[in-house]
Amino acid sequence: MDRNNNSKTDSKETGKSSFFHNLFASIFKSSSPEAEKKRRLKALAKNFSKTKYHAFYKANSGEVQASFAKLMWEIYKAISQSQLYIKSAQNPAIFKRQIINFTMSEQQLELLEHFDEQKILEMSKKLPLQKIQATLEEELQTFTNQFDNERMNRGENLFKAFTIFKDFCEYDFYVLLRKFDTTIQEYKFDVAPHFEKVNDEYILEDLKDFLAVAFAITDETIIWNDLFEMFKTTTGKDLISPNNWRKIVAKIRNIQVSKSLDMMIQLIAKDPEYEYQLKYHFEPLFEPYVDKIQTEVHTILDRIGTQQKEDKANSICMQIFGTANPQILNYYVASFNGNLEKKNLDTYEYTEALNYLKTFIVEHVKKEIRELYDVVVIRGQWDAALSAPMSNAYQELLKASDEITLFDESLAEEGALGMKIKTLLPKTAHDQGAENIINRVVGDANDTAKNFLYTSTQNLITIGKTIKQLVEDYSLPKPVLVANWKDLEKFIEIPMKEFCVDIYKKIYLFAQLMQQYLQ
Repeated sequence: MDRNNNSKTDSKETGKSSFFHNLFASIFKSSSPEAEKKRRLKALAKNFSKTKYHAFYKANSGEVQASFAKLMWEIYKAISQSQLYIKSAQNPAIFKRQIINFTMSEQQLELLEHFDEQKILEMSKKLPLQKIQATLEEELQTFTNQFDNERMNRGENLFKAFTIFKDFCEYDFYVLLRKFDTTIQEYKFDVAPHFEKVNDEYILEDLKDFLAVAFAITDETIIWNDLFEMFKTTTGKDLISPNNWRKIVAKIRNIQVSKSLDMMIQLIAKDPEYEYQLKYHFEPLFEPYVDKIQTEVHTILDRIGTQQKEDKANSICMQIFGTANPQILNYYVASFNGNLEKKNLDTYEYTEALNYLKTFIVEHVKKEIRELYDVVVIRGQWDAALSAPMSNAYQELLKASDEITLFDESLAEEGALGMKIKTLLPKTAHDQGAENIINRVVGDANDTAKNFLYTSTQNLITIGKTIKQLVEDYSLPKPVLVANWKDLEKFIEIPMKEFCVDIYKKIYLFAQLMQQYLQ
């Protein structure tokens, strides 16, 4: 019983002693942050002196020793060829391409040649664009599918290894080493250097920069052999001995574990809180690359399609109008789109097509087709039910001509729609409502223009079909549709058949022209 009481008494005394010890420690402990900082730096110096790499630095004199420079010199010699290779690249993007090509299959490398712009342009001269598009879409799918998870992971790991290796090699060892020996020459290793100790503050920033790239190479997930294999394949030689590199990685890992350089920087900077920041930032390589290839191919195809469309339109316009760029509208025009594009607004879509339509009506419907209409429909002796479609189509085209003029004038600055756009355009920078109204006006204008194109083209096709029937009827020994062809011929200065065929050809060409805009 007494023994238990004694035990409890001893425990209480121990607790009291611990309590008073902590109390006195807190009371007499310095409240000065500077004193606490000195205490921590003193402890850091003591810990550093116990590390394997204590010979690198003498904290009491503030000097970095030659032994540290010797380590940097050995690393510099080992990576010098790699450093020169990386520095010599005129375009750093070449390394990404080498990594991607090294990762791809033989079939992918073959397909890659098919995506070359020059090859596609050559194909476009021999094959229809639609067939080229179908072929390339199939090849793009095959190309993309072969980037399976295994291939992608290997490639991304290789890119990660290269990025870390590149950052390490780009560290300026030469500038650091010249602070220890000003006589050394860049990439000259035949003369042994004579390193001297240097003031620690002189290389503080160099040390920080070194840690930012050095400790990244100790990442144990990196497969360095793939990188060295790629270097051997692309350059035909070993840029660095794999064994030497493994020794460098092992040395840096030992230094990292010992925290020697961390403590050196903390002591030199007099900052016990300092922590190094890795420079390495990983970014994906393959997904952006595949997207880029697909975008480039589609852009080339779109450009070819646009050029072919433009060439065909110019050719047809030359045949119909005698010029590649007839211009008759004043306000629903492509030149106004620049004002809208600057504000990221919707633009006029059918300016060329509507301009062609108005020009065709003015130059051909109101001239040759009117002449044919006045002679064959008005004076011709044929069933009114058969002539009615052509008559109605002709009248609709004349009506459309007037409506297009009014529509175009409404978009003038003083017109109902043009005034609205002009007034609201300066407000779009700060008024979402102004943007919406302009886009709605432009959208309605495009719908109106498109409707003109559809209905007028259909009316011209109706006239063209009727003219084709008339030509066939005129060629018959005994006409069926028109009974008085002979009487009608005297009202046309050129032969009737030739006159009708010429009009039919122009309508046919115009329908082809409109098809490019109305597909």
